[in-house]
Amino acid sequence: MSEPKLDELAWRWLTKPDTVQVEDFGLTHDDVRELCDFHEGRPFFRDPEEARSRAVRHIKQSVIAPAAATPSAFFKALERCWFDAGPVRQENLGGLALAQLHNTGEFDALQMAIEAIQGGGDVFTVSRVMTDSLPLFDGIDVPNLLILFGLMHPKMKNDLAQGFLYNAAGEWMKGHPASIDEVVRGGLAVAGESSAPLLRAALVQGVASDRIRWLARIHELVDDSDPTVSLPAIEALGLVDWHGADTEDIARAVAVIRAGLRSDDESVLVSSACAGMNLVDTAHDQHALVDEVVALDRRYVVRLVGDHLGYRGAHLRTQPWYPEKITLLASKTGQNEESYRGVDMVLSHLFKSQEKAACQRWLDTWASANAHDAPDFPEEFPQLFQLMSESGEDLGALLARWLRHDEVGVQKMARHVLNDAGLHDSSSLGFPPSVLDGMTPAALTHLVRRVLGNVFRDAQQISLIWSLTQTADAEDRSYGLVHDAMAGFVGRDYPAATKAHLESIGGGDATGPLVQLAQGILAEMKEYQDTLDALPRVEELRPLAEHHHRFVKERRRQMSEAFDEASKNSIWRQIATTIPLKAGRSSFSVRGGEVGEKMHLSSMSHSVSIPRSEAIDRIGSDLQRMHFNLGKDRDEQ
Repeated sequence: MSEPKLDELAWRWLTKPDTVQVEDFGLTHDDVRELCDFHEGRPFFRDPEEARSRAVRHIKQSVIAPAAATPSAFFKALERCWFDAGPVRQENLGGLALAQLHNTGEFDALQMAIEAIQGGGDVFTVSRVMTDSLPLFDGIDVPNLLILFGLMHPKMKNDLAQGFLYNAAGEWMKGHPASIDEVVRGGLAVAGESSAPLLRAALVQGVASDRIRWLARIHELVDDSDPTVSLPAIEALGLVDWHGADTEDIARAVAVIRAGLRSDDESVLVSSACAGMNLVDTAHDQHALVDEVVALDRRYVVRLVGDHLGYRGAHLRTQPWYPEKITLLASKTGQNEESYRGVDMVLSHLFKSQEKAACQRWLDTWASANAHDAPDFPEEFPQLFQLMSESGEDLGALLARWLRHDEVGVQKMARHVLNDAGLHDSSSLGFPPSVLDGMTPAALTHLVRRVLGNVFRDAQQISLIWSLTQTADAEDRSYGLVHDAMAGFVGRDYPAATKAHLESIGGGDATGPLVQLAQGILAEMKEYQDTLDALPRVEELRPLAEHHHRFVKERRRQMSEAFDEASKNSIWRQIATTIPLKAGRSSFSVRGGEVGEKMHLSSMSHSVSIPRSEAIDRIGSDLQRMHFNLGKDRDEQ
């Protein structure tokens, strides 16, 4: 029986159990019967641990050994092994195989990693492989560790994956506390940007092994004149596990962080802010630090605090102070784009927990505070927007509040919501009866005016205004208002869409107040249209054929430029060669030196109806919308 074949069988069984067959390896059922049972012709190892041991041996003999002569190929092969691991990726078989070879002295993995990078190997590949194996090493040559991080830093300093390798080094030091002193000495000897994260990890692990000694060492380094030493020391104070620590030690750490939050040095301030957020993770009673970080007048505050509480602070959600910290972020203004991803996760969790009122209050506070900048709600809160869109009623309630807001910026934010919602089905968009029932006739009129002033899609205008017919006592409270809005505004701007909607309600033999309302609007629309049709056509006002031709040509040019700009970063543009053709846009492929058939590209666009009033009297239409949007609710005056 061939042991290498059995080892490869074990690897395949772990990584692709649904397709493995013993015959694929030149084996028979009798060859593996001592190790495996069979189900529907596929083998199953009786002892999973035996299978893992064999798989590790397969990696060492068939993946690592053939590539060992070339360090860059060596790490590439192990990275491919990591990808192929599939369902057993978490078991880290490749990392275990490399660690075993390193620990037996067959390979010096750190030296191999250094040579791979110096030889032009991919830094991220080396980092990924070493992250899995480094914590499993028995011994490490610390100078080589510092050299490796120095080589990797220029390419990885702005990449989040860089932190994984430093965390792996921290895990190794956790199991080898006697080596922490050497790492710290080495880090201080070559102090710089590349060694700073490793120094921070060593200080944190030092406190875990000897709290008193290493806390004193950290406070010494906080006062160092070299920022690549002092900043890691400040950050380490936040990352230390403060569970069960003396009150005086915590107070001293907090004092250092608070001093940093008052610093004029931006790097000290950022490190202190991060340290403050991290310290609260294990010292919950120091949550006032979160308030102090939020109070900073910086454009990154919401991202810093929101991402921490949203992505890394799930364990803090049970703390009584947690909701108020999220609330504080609602009033922050002037933040960078895409700063609210962490907050989005928190609010989405609240929304799904049926705490929808808290979400709505947060959004209203945020909208009022940021009305001047009018950020895009669907862009900043994609998860929450999706949840609200699916519920329908909650999105309608949000629109009702934001459209009636006196701040024009908040109305603009409502238009952002409508624009994104308009890319999907708008026929079901409406104001919920629970909101409409509490509004006075004057408030309903104010809402309709704001709809007419801010909503530009025909289906949205129709569905939003028609939803007023669902309020309590609608015949007395809203039917007249709906009639006037539909016949005097919506029906004149979008006659075809309005007619189709009303005919779906008032057509046939149906009866009832709602049908009568639809039929009355249709009759008034017909009378208006008949009057327009009776007017003589003024041929002199038609554009000249030459002007029409120039308009079409210019429009094509602008559409072409818009297409090129929108698709300049697409994967298609990156992998294909564009050749201008006189006949139009087409494409072809080249494979094996042969040119394939020409394919015509289909043009796609998203169109909206233009209100007729824009064509008839654009200035008057703009003035009317401005009047609607700036007008106040008479009930609030």
